[in-house]
Amino acid sequence: MLKQRSLGLLLGTTAFLFLFPFIVAASVSMNEAPTDLRPDILVIDIPSSPDHKDMPKVMFKHDLHTEAVEGQCIKCHDKKDDRFVFKFKRTEDTAENDFMDLYHENCVACHSEMKGKADATGPMEAECRVCHNANPKTGSSWTAINFDRSLHFTHEKAKTIRSGIKNEETNCNACHHSANMKAKTTFYEKGKESACVYCHKETAVDGIRSGRNAAHDSCVACHTTMAENNKDAGPVDCAGCHSLEKQKVIKANTDIPRLDRNQPDQALLTGWETLGQNDEENSKLIAQHMNAVPFDHKAHETANQSCKVCHHETLNKCVSCHTVKGEEKGGYVKLTDAMHKGSASQSCIGCHNEKKAAKECAGCHAQMPQKPTRDQDCASCHAVDVKSESAAVLNDDQAAGTLAKAAMDSRSYTKVNLADIPETVVINTIEAEYKPSELPHRKIVEAIFKKVENNTMATAFHKNDLTMCMGCHHNSPATMTPPKCASCHAKLPDTATGKPGLKGAYHGQCITCHQRMEVTSVLPTDCTKCHEKK
Repeated sequence: MLKQRSLGLLLGTTAFLFLFPFIVAASVSMNEAPTDLRPDILVIDIPSSPDHKDMPKVMFKHDLHTEAVEGQCIKCHDKKDDRFVFKFKRTEDTAENDFMDLYHENCVACHSEMKGKADATGPMEAECRVCHNANPKTGSSWTAINFDRSLHFTHEKAKTIRSGIKNEETNCNACHHSANMKAKTTFYEKGKESACVYCHKETAVDGIRSGRNAAHDSCVACHTTMAENNKDAGPVDCAGCHSLEKQKVIKANTDIPRLDRNQPDQALLTGWETLGQNDEENSKLIAQHMNAVPFDHKAHETANQSCKVCHHETLNKCVSCHTVKGEEKGGYVKLTDAMHKGSASQSCIGCHNEKKAAKECAGCHAQMPQKPTRDQDCASCHAVDVKSESAAVLNDDQAAGTLAKAAMDSRSYTKVNLADIPETVVINTIEAEYKPSELPHRKIVEAIFKKVENNTMATAFHKNDLTMCMGCHHNSPATMTPPKCASCHAKLPDTATGKPGLKGAYHGQCITCHQRMEVTSVLPTDCTKCHEKK
């Protein structure tokens, strides 16, 4: 008996060891990433069955089916008010919907019909695992489309998109609406247009459709209606909007007029939303805050692709949600953080930090350590003293904008006479091995000056050409006669402070700048480009 058990154990162990590689391979294959990535994948995952013995969700190739039915949306989607409703074979979701039967009966029936015509078709009844595959090879490459100013203007200027209001010159009401939630109706308010995402969030909230459903019910339905009437229309398939390749070939508009939303050209940014009628209380309130910030609203509109870049929840003033103390309506984000948090792209400083990462700026800024904010830094923005201004002026957007414009017009940028800048600088610290390097100093400086002078943000904050010198002469004051590098950097590195030696300082500064500014004419490994051998 013992021999039989031993033999059985031996055979079992041998069998396991023989099959082990195949078991591992099978388990690995179950976790393989999809190889067929498509932008049109819809996940069909019906509500759980009572016994919770659910089949795997279905990765549905929408565009493939659209092609199979020759673009006839009516094959799968019903109409309501002469527009397609993008639900499968229904116009509403109700408790009575038996989704499993709804899909199975209609899908299999269509497949059977196409099979009867000898057309290529999908799985039949009882071929469950063809659709309900726990390890599908198909995955999604769906990419959200950015409805930026250019794409907005394409719709704005489209002659096929007409206003539904008599004598209305614009077609804004064709898409934009406000909602009466009690009456469950929508209506148009001229001058109150805002981004769809302000109301239509990622998922449905309080009876308001999700952004995805709202876009399909409006955009795709409009496209299909126009296509049916042989009019120029946008995409009617998933890939047309959500394929990265298709997005890249969307024609971009260059001469885009400003979106008219009664917004001021310039504005004053303050720590309060509005002032009251009591002058004494107003004075106390103003005294509690820093000077107002003159803000070029028009210039920021031009620099960004959408109002949502700054106005991420509503088009109201920032302070209407982000109060000084921080409240629930602003996500408890205080006004100071909303404007100053360096790591937040929607804050002023955070956005400016991102701009500094551009190659035109990064040569200097990427190497500069972040220093604590100083009082004079605050004054760069907080420049308008409004203590003597009346509430009537400060509460009026146009009047406050006039104060902001006056402050911005008073700014000046001081240029340096290029003739006063040394044409070449000779660096001979390694002259024992190489000939001295002749740095085309004036040529480099002139190129940097031009980049700054053509950038309104740079001129606003740098104020004069001399600050550019501090990019290389980083611990020097803004002066025409900065000290030489050797006055701070010794021949050998200072291990106590971490200060590089002179050779390391030169290479670290020059090579890093070239890399950040994507200078390809002088590669980091091309030593003889700067150091000619003796």
